Amino acid sequence: IELAQGDRIDPEELSKRLSAAGYERSKLAGQSGQYARHGDVIDIVVTQAAAELPLVGLRISFFDIEIDDLRLIDLETQRSTGAVRKFVVPPARELLLQEERIEQLADEIRAAGEDAARTALQQGGSRTDYERLRLLGSRDAEKLLGKIPFAALDRWLPLIYPDSASLFDYASPETRFWLDEMAKFSKQLDAEHASWIQELTSGIENNHALPLTEEARGTPSAVRRWIDRRKSFISLAQIDSSGNGLPGARKLKLGGRVQDHYKGREDNLYIDLNSWRETGHETALFTGSSSRREQLDKRLRQKNIFDAFVSEDTMIQGFYWPEGKISILGSQDLFGIDKPARRRKFGGGQVISFFSDLEPGELVVHEDHGIARYQALKKIRSSSGERDYLHLKYADGDLYIPVDALDQIRKYISTDERKPRLSKLGGTEWERQKTKARESIKKLATDLVALYAKRRQIKGYAFSPDTVWQQEFEAGFLFEETEDQLRVISEIKHDMEEPHVMERLLCGDVGFGKTEVCFRALFKCIMDNKQAALLAPTTVLTQQHYNKLCERMGDLPANIRMLSRFVPEQEQKKTLEDLKQGKVDIIIGTHRLLSQDVSFLDLGLLVIDEEQRFGVDHKELIKERYPTLDVLSLTATPIPRTLHMSLSGIRDISLLEEGPEDRRPIQTYVMEYDENAAVDAILRETGRGGQSFYLFNNTYKIEDKAARLRELLPGVRIVTAHGKMSENHLEQVISDFLAGDYDVLVCTTIIESGIDMPNVNTIDVEQADRLGMAQLYQIRGRVGRSERQAYAYITYPQDKVLTEPAEKRLVAIRDYTELGSGFKIALRDLEVRGAGNLLGAEQSGNLGAVGYDLYCKMMDEAVKELTGAEVKPPPAHALVELEVDAFLPERYIRDNGQRIDMYRRIAELETAECYRDVLDELTDRYGDLPAQALTLCDIAFIRSFAGRAGFSRVSVRGHDVIFSFAEDGNLDMDLVSRIMTVEKEKDYLQFQAGHKPQIVFRQAAKAPKDTPARIRQLFLAAEDKITAKAG
Repeated sequence: IELAQGDRIDPEELSKRLSAAGYERSKLAGQSGQYARHGDVIDIVVTQAAAELPLVGLRISFFDIEIDDLRLIDLETQRSTGAVRKFVVPPARELLLQEERIEQLADEIRAAGEDAARTALQQGGSRTDYERLRLLGSRDAEKLLGKIPFAALDRWLPLIYPDSASLFDYASPETRFWLDEMAKFSKQLDAEHASWIQELTSGIENNHALPLTEEARGTPSAVRRWIDRRKSFISLAQIDSSGNGLPGARKLKLGGRVQDHYKGREDNLYIDLNSWRETGHETALFTGSSSRREQLDKRLRQKNIFDAFVSEDTMIQGFYWPEGKISILGSQDLFGIDKPARRRKFGGGQVISFFSDLEPGELVVHEDHGIARYQALKKIRSSSGERDYLHLKYADGDLYIPVDALDQIRKYISTDERKPRLSKLGGTEWERQKTKARESIKKLATDLVALYAKRRQIKGYAFSPDTVWQQEFEAGFLFEETEDQLRVISEIKHDMEEPHVMERLLCGDVGFGKTEVCFRALFKCIMDNKQAALLAPTTVLTQQHYNKLCERMGDLPANIRMLSRFVPEQEQKKTLEDLKQGKVDIIIGTHRLLSQDVSFLDLGLLVIDEEQRFGVDHKELIKERYPTLDVLSLTATPIPRTLHMSLSGIRDISLLEEGPEDRRPIQTYVMEYDENAAVDAILRETGRGGQSFYLFNNTYKIEDKAARLRELLPGVRIVTAHGKMSENHLEQVISDFLAGDYDVLVCTTIIESGIDMPNVNTIDVEQADRLGMAQLYQIRGRVGRSERQAYAYITYPQDKVLTEPAEKRLVAIRDYTELGSGFKIALRDLEVRGAGNLLGAEQSGNLGAVGYDLYCKMMDEAVKELTGAEVKPPPAHALVELEVDAFLPERYIRDNGQRIDMYRRIAELETAECYRDVLDELTDRYGDLPAQALTLCDIAFIRSFAGRAGFSRVSVRGHDVIFSFAEDGNLDMDLVSRIMTVEKEKDYLQFQAGHKPQIVFRQAAKAPKDTPARIRQLFLAAEDKITAKAG
């Protein structure tokens, strides 16, 4: 769909075209292939040609039926980031079905399934084969009619597109084709086709594919015939041999060569650059990051080299072409490593809050009134005009909360699966629960503060600043560090260089870079001739850490050993002896490291991986034996940022929240269980050399399931793993699977989340409706840990009516596939569980009693009180009584959740900057503001500004507006004087002293509809005077 500014197209017509192109209409466009319509604004998340490309959001604003504006949007904040004049929206799916063809196509699929079933029976097949093929056609036909997407639609391709075409059919005779390594391409073409035929044959034998599917695919010989007929075809090859797959082709040789390496040979680089300049060469240097570009630029200027082009773009290896007088150097040529450039995190805007997910029937917490059930958003007319109210149901009655008080309400979230009782209005139970929670939180905070103070008094070893070796070790990291990693590394190094004992907890999801952080801490330790230990919960994880650290160390001087049951007895004895004598620098081991026979000459740092897997006793044992030891604990269980901020004053916690740049979102399918689809998914993964998880959470029937899969997948190597196995047996299975001895691991939820399995990129989950949100999130996160596209098939039993909570969980896991995509349900649920784990059982109970958000607020207040930090009082707000309509019309923001979300944003605005930002966001996301919406924003700003000035009330008396002073006399006299001296209005403002002093804004209410705008202009002028003075 081609779009350009000024094009004329009806928004409704564009919506239909997007649906026809495979885009799914949703409330909020946040995932690939979705679009949303908000009045005269349509948002689209464009489906990319390749999964590794970042998602692109497009916002189309209309003026009637003309495209007024095309802008790119940030999907995290839903705000515009830049304008474009033209944009081509590609189809969201490969197979596009025309609406008028669906019924006919469903009939053809049903008939094809019955024909295949009869043929199978005539050829000696069983009655089971007959039924399976017949059901294959009828079920797919039903899914098609019900508009339920399913992965195996391509098995009916010849019916969907009877006249098939290939890429080559679209090329004109003049089109020039370039092909990289024709000989290799030809070989790969044959291999791919053979693999596909094998997969198809297996599918036909097992009755989940049909012979007609073969008609949809071209053959290698057809591709070769087409290439032979082309007049303009260019094949690139590194080595000249036998025509390189194009016999008779004209040859052109380019005599370039790879570049020399200049790491550690900077003087040679300067000599060569000067030499190339003298001989008229064009030179370009690609550094791969802005920081390295700046450093290199600076050094070149110091050497009087000004004409070399230096870029922060990424090129791994360069080349030298003497005949063309071109010399290109890549990051590997310059630095011996390749660090892909990282996109900066978006710093502006506000992440869409969790309120946009609020649905009728869900629980909310009001700070004063307690836990209630949200019923609806209702419009009510009163003497003050028409407004929206939140209808809340309590145990003994209903309460209507005005939307300008939404900042007092939070969605109820807890670690406890059980639903709490609704509070009684005006009762004492809610106050008792709050008091109990507050006292318990204060006791916990007091204990933590005392513990922290005691720990700070223990004198530890102060490590030296970084050495040259340290810098070389860190330069060997093959990726650009995330901003989070750099911050966390700095925090840990600072702790190590201080003369007190370090005890820091590092939290981050698997694959977010904890291992690299801990490796740098280990290396820093051994640079001061101290020993370091890394403790891991399983043998497999220990082996992984050992292999990775040895690889990272390369030629650097460090003696690394491992202690686990994988190490022979004799070797273990030697390691223990060497450890005692100080010959071992870094030891990596399981619980074996905690044994009495393990002793060190001079242990300086202990890193505990998956620290939640070790009991308190284990950790206390270490501290008793080595009281001055620095300890760094790692955990993959995330901790909520709000709680982290509260605890940061009394506990050393570091968060890694930014995922790796090259990690792709996991393609997630939520669907009825289909044995054929499961088999297809596994075959597709093994076909690309990968491995799969098949999650079947029933230890009693898991072997039967594995046997059935072996029957369906002959030649595929399948093994089982579950919690009823002995620890040694389980570890051996995991180790064998990691080594590539098996293709599929049929398992329960027992599999380690900490083990890195980059080759496993498909997971099939049976009976996912029985699993919790956090479980589903963690299970899916076991795949997609490499640059390969990963797939998750989350299935539930056929014909089963799902419970409402189960359906919500499955929809959430389908929709929220992005890594680090903000406040998403799955991650939020997991974070709250992490909060419960961190704080213990008693605090989990308190968290359940008052809800997560209020708990965090209480914790923050308790910590600030105990540490003497400033506790800011809640901002003062004035009561605004103006007789005007102030609300967000339904026609403007159609979705209730998003409307509540915006109401909360408006209720929380405090400054002129916030006010303007909210207006900008509303206009950006939903189009021009209706009068009622602008009035609502005006009132919110007036309420906040008047409160800051010291007014308690803004009301109307006749044609005048009255600003009543608060009785506590807490006035901001500077602000009041600025209001009184606003040039445009000063003649209409009058100060009235007396028992209840007030300011009268004469004639400001003469035209009631314009009153909010006039007061807002007055206050904005006063605030702008403050800003001008500050500037």
